[in-house]
Amino acid sequence: MNDKIKILIIDDQAAPRESARMILKNRYNVATTEGAIEGYQYLAENPVDLIFIDIKMPNIDGITALREIKKKYPEVLVILFSGYITPEITQQALKLGAYKCLRKPFDKDDLFDTVKEALKDREGRGRPL
Repeated sequence: MNDKIKILIIDDQAAPRESARMILKNRYNVATTEGAIEGYQYLAENPVDLIFIDIKMPNIDGITALREIKKKYPEVLVILFSGYITPEITQQALKLGAYKCLRKPFDKDDLFDTVKEALKDREGRGRPL
């Protein structure tokens, strides 16, 4: 049994989705989907510890996806990422239960640090993985 942390990346753009997957795949179990609907389907069959969601996506945007995911899976850590992060979006996301908002483009260290910080914070709150 593999007890690596499970991460889902939901992003309609292949380049940042695959970039994040490639960066994280050696340390974590990483799955990707091209949109929120596919992400919901994945979550229904596969538990995950952390989700990265792009904010700007067609059909269902990241804020709407965050709202739905947190209703059904409140313990899952959710990090929104986008090149379009504003203070208003960040405030709304945090209010809806996002752990953090990460600006694209991100670098390798930003991604690793964000994941480590989120997982450490979760453990510190008494919610082990």
